[in-house]
Amino acid sequence: MNRRFFLRSLVATTVLSSTAAQALLLSGHGDVLISIYPGTGAVEIDLQLFKFYTQPMTTALGAKMGKKVYAEPYRSFDLIEGVISDNRTDILFVPPIVAIHSMQHGYQPLVRVKDLATGMLVKRKGAQVIRIGITQPDSWLGAMGQNLVAERKLGPPSMLETVKTQDAVVFLLQQKVVEAGVLRTEKANQLIATGEYEAWYPLPTSPDFTVLIHDKLAATYAETVRQTLLALPVAAINSLQESIHVPVKQFVPCVRQDYAALAKAIGVNLA
Repeated sequence: MNRRFFLRSLVATTVLSSTAAQALLLSGHGDVLISIYPGTGAVEIDLQLFKFYTQPMTTALGAKMGKKVYAEPYRSFDLIEGVISDNRTDILFVPPIVAIHSMQHGYQPLVRVKDLATGMLVKRKGAQVIRIGITQPDSWLGAMGQNLVAERKLGPPSMLETVKTQDAVVFLLQQKVVEAGVLRTEKANQLIATGEYEAWYPLPTSPDFTVLIHDKLAATYAETVRQTLLALPVAAINSLQESIHVPVKQFVPCVRQDYAALAKAIGVNLA
């Protein structure tokens, strides 16, 4: 994506956020806002395409809740963190690290994507590892990768080359800027299949992308949202998949305790 298009999309997202925030059910307006953070591995998409891909889900939720449901995208952790901290959204669909942050600010998990989050640290065969490519610490890969490097005593924090996306980690590996990288399993296996790289250490598994609702809305709407998403048609799942980089496949129930191990790994107490 060129810089001009990215900036135009960012401005459009900011405008949407300001408009949609006025429709917040928490504010008493009566409509529902679901904020989505596609994560560090997602491809930048046009705002209109995002609305198109998420519409089957929002339509299904709206029909069951008896409300208009609006979806808005965020491509910055700082932006979504601010929305969560200030309770400026009703429902969230976010990566697991953001989900844990949300639980500390009045949101409770309802469902998650079926597959668990998995990844690994890969290295170039025969190379002495001096630098490790890794995504930002607010991402699942970044948080779990940093924890792994520290626990295994692989080296000081200064050896980490931090970038925004998995694709950037792959690029650093291919350009031999780094000798190892932290990647989701699918991307790691693609590199290993070339014969140039090998698995070094696996990352601990955890729940992945999660849907959460604010506590103040839970008594009235939590079960409706949960059951709607559990029964979401395949066509709606496939459409949503276009905006999320991890496999969605289907939603399964989840509870706060499911995230305890991940929270502990990143130094958060969910008790």
